[in-house]
Amino acid sequence: MEQAMVSVATGALKLVLGKLATLLIEEFKLVVGVRGKIRFLQAELEAMHAFLLKMSWVEEPDEQAKSWMKQVRELSYDIHDSIDDFMLRVGDGESTKPKGVKGFIKRSMNLLTETKTRRRIGKEVKSLETLVKEVADRRAGYRIDDSICKATNVTVDPRVSCQYKDPSELEGIEGPTEKIIKMLNGGEEDAPVPQLKLVSIVGFGGLGKTTLARRVYDTFGKHFDYRAFVSVSRHPNMVMILKDILIQVRYPKTIPEIEESLIGTISMYLENKRYFIVVDDVWDVQSWDTINRGFSKNSHGSKIITTTRVSKVAESCCIPYGGCVHNLMPLSTVDSERLFLRRIFGNGQQCPRHLKRVSDKILEKCGGLPLAILAISGLLATNRQEDQWEQVQNSIGQGLGSNPAAEGMMRILSFSYFNLNPCLRSCLLYLSIYPEDDMIYKEDLIMRWIVEGFIPEEHGVQTIYEIGERCYNELVNRSLIQPAEGIHFVDRKDRCRVHDTILDFVISKSKEDNFVTLLGVPGVHPDPQNKARRLSLQSGCEIPTDLLLSNARSLVAFGVAVKLPSLKEFKNLRALSFEGCRQLEDHLVVGIGNLCHLKHLRFHKTGIRKFPEEIVKLQFLETLEISLFYSGLNKIPSTFCQLRRLVHLAVDSDFILPDDIGGMQALQVLEGIDVFRHSTKFCQQLGQLTNLRKLQLELWSFSAGENFQEQIKELVSSIRKLGNAKLYSLQTDGGYDYEDEEPMEEFAFHLDESWFYALCGLRELVMKAPIPLRVPRSMNSLSNVHKLWLHLFEIQQADIDILGNLPALQELTLFAEDYAAAGPKGRPLRISPNHGFSFLTYFLIATESGDLGLIFEAGSMPKLQKLVLIFKEYDSWSRTKGNFDFGIGHLACLTSVGIARPDEIEPESKAPFERAIEAHPNHPSLEELEWQ
Repeated sequence: MEQAMVSVATGALKLVLGKLATLLIEEFKLVVGVRGKIRFLQAELEAMHAFLLKMSWVEEPDEQAKSWMKQVRELSYDIHDSIDDFMLRVGDGESTKPKGVKGFIKRSMNLLTETKTRRRIGKEVKSLETLVKEVADRRAGYRIDDSICKATNVTVDPRVSCQYKDPSELEGIEGPTEKIIKMLNGGEEDAPVPQLKLVSIVGFGGLGKTTLARRVYDTFGKHFDYRAFVSVSRHPNMVMILKDILIQVRYPKTIPEIEESLIGTISMYLENKRYFIVVDDVWDVQSWDTINRGFSKNSHGSKIITTTRVSKVAESCCIPYGGCVHNLMPLSTVDSERLFLRRIFGNGQQCPRHLKRVSDKILEKCGGLPLAILAISGLLATNRQEDQWEQVQNSIGQGLGSNPAAEGMMRILSFSYFNLNPCLRSCLLYLSIYPEDDMIYKEDLIMRWIVEGFIPEEHGVQTIYEIGERCYNELVNRSLIQPAEGIHFVDRKDRCRVHDTILDFVISKSKEDNFVTLLGVPGVHPDPQNKARRLSLQSGCEIPTDLLLSNARSLVAFGVAVKLPSLKEFKNLRALSFEGCRQLEDHLVVGIGNLCHLKHLRFHKTGIRKFPEEIVKLQFLETLEISLFYSGLNKIPSTFCQLRRLVHLAVDSDFILPDDIGGMQALQVLEGIDVFRHSTKFCQQLGQLTNLRKLQLELWSFSAGENFQEQIKELVSSIRKLGNAKLYSLQTDGGYDYEDEEPMEEFAFHLDESWFYALCGLRELVMKAPIPLRVPRSMNSLSNVHKLWLHLFEIQQADIDILGNLPALQELTLFAEDYAAAGPKGRPLRISPNHGFSFLTYFLIATESGDLGLIFEAGSMPKLQKLVLIFKEYDSWSRTKGNFDFGIGHLACLTSVGIARPDEIEPESKAPFERAIEAHPNHPSLEELEWQ
């Protein structure tokens, strides 16, 4: 991956280097002498950039290095602001030139202004040159070489000491231990199978993976004559690891010293032996592939356990053996309390009544993380004063990283953090802007990363947003952020949250590097000596009067009582967001047009009542999202179409866009448009947005006027054109007026055969409305679709036949309308291996009423991991008559089952379903979901 333009490691240095290169082009005609100074700046800053990148891999640089690194990062932001101001004044070559006498006068005045500005920039460059020299001199006094880098990075993982403690000390370990043993034995605890079996334990650092593996090793592993327990860690010495395996399995001869010889020796020695190996803390696939080459694939019933923090590594470990992944869950409330109380009061002791309330709050914040519970209980073991416990409870969410007693837990997080590249570190630390326990929208988060410059652009077919998605997924895979998989179909993976413990660490690192300035967070106070670069306002806070706002590059305000000064004070702002700020009324955004550098603007459920017309002045704006707390039609002025750089536009359905939208050629994302509130011309102009990649439309019958048929005709024509261009995601929301006895047939999309042929490039198709009568056979042409959502009147067997043939399909949601059913006329839908679904990993099927008839035959949906079944009405649940099997046992890769049922059904009625799930050889988790 290429380097990001902005990062926590190097500040805005790379961005500055790009701007300096732009300044050197002939167009700016810089005054004599300035060009040479800029070249000097380039050379020095390039050296500093390389040095900072090198230092970023040092976990604990000395104080001199920290001070120097901070100075350079702060310098980079100041230089960037100065250059942007200069380039804004001289223009970017895209402004129009007025003609005639007035035009001559205007050009003359501009030239005079440019001349004065160029002279001023010469002085600024000179002063910056002096500052760079000063910082460079300090750098010369601090040198670092490879040996220092390597020495600093070699640290002892604090979990090593935990391996030699009694594993029974961890509450709640018995259940997972039994489950792992069953998985190793192919589902039967006492009936081992002859084939080699592998189980990979995956979970966040500190969750107890090593302790669990050690417990299985000590109990189940004692039945094996040849066994070994080795740790890989982040920077493994493969020769030492391989030698350790041979020593532990009692290899009787001289042990080789070369990696390839060691691999061959292990393979030959274990070829005819029954062995049990635990490979702990695997960080990457390459390390696993090296060790795995030494394991003999014999049929003597050998077992392997791997542990990792990365989901993809766990899956890679399982592939050669058809193994199982065990996702380690946090401790239950009961087990958390047992561990907590035993650490403080000893075995069998109860929590004193005066501490019970605060202890419950502390445990809630620990989130079932054993290491967090042990660390926090260590703070309280010698103190039983309620006020002291309250103080600890209040500080957990903000300052845990600064407490010496929590150093072990923070050290584990530090391991995960320093294993990330600079781009991912920036993305992770940026999460500190969000309030504790906030649900974070994935799309908004990625857009923020992009506008901040954290996501590097790469040459190829992927957009910068897709690269941002890769970063997001990487953080999920490393268990650093947790996806919130709600039952709401489209938003299944669209939100995430940050565990409190991780947020503690992120806030601590962010504060240390002056990455984000938090206001309104209890226990966190800004350093008045630091310049605020990214501001997060929370909990009704007020901005201190001595805080300089002109340096802020981004500002996000959360909540209904945030107090803001005039927006004119934020002259260097690039990103501005208001999240749920109902007190933000129209008069409070006056002056927003003066934020000339602004690229990202978001109003989410704010109190403004109309579109702020000053927005049309923001010529650098790339992202605009507006959703109002107060509903009401809102017409956007025609001058809005002059925002030629706008890439992402998402609005409420109350907003009416100008007709001439076709000229906004930079648009790639357009969301929230109520088609029937717009003109026919608007529907026609949509087809001119040939760079559009994602389109989300709303089609509600109650919005339709007399000309809706003409609007539909133009809309379908435009979508055809976009499908033949770059469109890869299409979503339609809305529906019919259900007071009608029959839906308006002419209102529905004309899903003829040719329509889908024009959309063959789509990767996501979500059609909530209008409701098609059936799945057309031409849908087979959607060979690139990996996500499909269809709302049908009735799910027919023929629909399953067509959908199963989509070769790239990974996620499928089917919803049957309330007067229809899945499996019509009493015959269940049968899904067999012949239907395809070769790569489907997620399947949701729902019905309003009627029988949810469904049968999975042996070999069907071979890669399905998550199955969601939704019964919205009482009858659709009760008519199953307790038969919840559906052939679920035939879904070989099933790991999770979700079920949503009517509120009036008693909880006991799900017992047959639980038994059916428990009978599955993978023992998938069962999630009871709320209907949304």
